[in-house]
Amino acid sequence: MLILCPVKEQNPFQSPYLCLKKKRFFMRRWIRFLILAFVGWGWGACVGGGADRSDREVDSTWVPLYETRYAERFAVLGDPTSGETVLRVLNPWQGAEGTTFDYRLVEDTTARLRTNEIRWPIRSAVCLSSSHVAFLDAVGAVGTVRGVSGRDFITNPAVHRAEVREVGYDNQLDYETLVALQPDVVFLYGLTGANSAAETLNRLGIPVIYVADYVENTPLGRAEWIIPFGLLVGRLDEAVGRFMEIEENYKAIGEQVALSTTEAKRPAVMLNAPYRDVWYLPGDRNYLVRLLDDAGGDYLGRGDDSDRSRPVSAEEALLLLVQADYWLNPGQATSLAQLRADNRRFATLPVVRRGRVYNNNARTTAQGGSDFWESGAVRPDVVLADLVRILHPELLPNHDLYYFRALE
Repeated sequence: MLILCPVKEQNPFQSPYLCLKKKRFFMRRWIRFLILAFVGWGWGACVGGGADRSDREVDSTWVPLYETRYAERFAVLGDPTSGETVLRVLNPWQGAEGTTFDYRLVEDTTARLRTNEIRWPIRSAVCLSSSHVAFLDAVGAVGTVRGVSGRDFITNPAVHRAEVREVGYDNQLDYETLVALQPDVVFLYGLTGANSAAETLNRLGIPVIYVADYVENTPLGRAEWIIPFGLLVGRLDEAVGRFMEIEENYKAIGEQVALSTTEAKRPAVMLNAPYRDVWYLPGDRNYLVRLLDDAGGDYLGRGDDSDRSRPVSAEEALLLLVQADYWLNPGQATSLAQLRADNRRFATLPVVRRGRVYNNNARTTAQGGSDFWESGAVRPDVVLADLVRILHPELLPNHDLYYFRALE
């Protein structure tokens, strides 16, 4: 039987929800030991091998050094012959089926790196997404961050130190700053295709790694990207331990919801707000929809079996909103008055009159950056707890909202 504990202080980087029984705790520690022993064997064989690094392809003889549980976009592989370790990133953007990048970890600070080789462990990094900062922070390595994209939109205070530089956006990257920083790696992402900066950075001798957390469709799949970041900074032990805590927390809350709710008790939920009179609703396999399902909500925008958002007219969306018990993530709105001012029809909606509108902007920067899209990627257990507190407040009466807040 899972035991939920009352919480005196809400710290999302601790484990507030689950009291582990001793037997399960030590069993997990033993499993973790076995994983790390195997990975350590692979790393140990790499030491001093920089001058004779293998050029052969990563093939079926390579073995997994970490078995992913939810993530579908990465793998950690080892070569039993040479002892090399590879981080494999699969299909790192939407529509990238069949695209694979193999990044070899090279424990050699003197050898000249070849394309897709990463000096290990990394000591400096540039992050082109705020979630990359959060993953490094979660493994105690935020100090490796030397540059970021959108510094003013990142909530983590560590990036606002003087030595962390702004490097620009997308096709407007500041390559002069990047060359001056000489990071061990630039973490980047692709949207609908390869990032145009990758080729330029490789040509400048700056290694890059695609991070595909945002295209994982399950909350725990996104959070499991803590493993590659822990691997790269030489803190895999901390990464595995942290992920296991997050997984335990998430599953405990989800099981509590499943045991306590029925289909009849699942409140109807509407998501998002119109942008230029078009309302974008996430598909049924979207990350946010999965969170809503696990939190015991009934998503009103169902009907598209995909992970992509689809446009619907404002009129169609308003018809759905009339049925809503709760309205979540209404754009940039910070108050009910602002919602009414944006669209006078919102004022007549039952969900607005009852004050059941919540936005994920409880933790933001002055420029509007949201921690929900930053550390929320690493902590789906805290996001789930927020949603349960909103939709089924009786299940987590001691939880204070962290990413969400009620609009007043």
